[in-house]
Amino acid sequence: MKKTLLALVAILSFTFMASAADFSGKWVRDPNAAPAGGGGGGGRGGGGGTYEFKVSGSTLTGSITQAGRGGGDPTVTPLADGKVTGDTFTFSITRNGRDGTPTTTVYTGKVVGDKLEITFDMGGRGPQTQTLVKAPQ
Repeated sequence: MKKTLLALVAILSFTFMASAADFSGKWVRDPNAAPAGGGGGGGRGGGGGTYEFKVSGSTLTGSITQAGRGGGDPTVTPLADGKVTGDTFTFSITRNGRDGTPTTTVYTGKVVGDKLEITFDMGGRGPQTQTLVKAPQ
């Protein structure tokens, strides 16, 4: 009986730990959180838009969708090199700069309760940290 109970507790603990890192879904910048570490970048830079994450084991895929300039079509940028380790994750995105030169931005993040904290450095502005919340349904 004790072995069965211990096995059940171990399974439930593992299931809880595994599900803690599954932050799949759509996320947006927390409107109630002040940006930390250099500002928030709400425009077409690294911090605005809707993040869509898909977690499968230790693999993170998805995209960032940002509003188009001047009412244009939204821009969807796929994530690359996405990895999840416990409650932390990393990914990168590559966009063409104004001069057409590709620029890669690396993001790091962690799950903090029901929110995500992400940090990125687009160069020149220093690291920026934002808090994300689940997007309204």
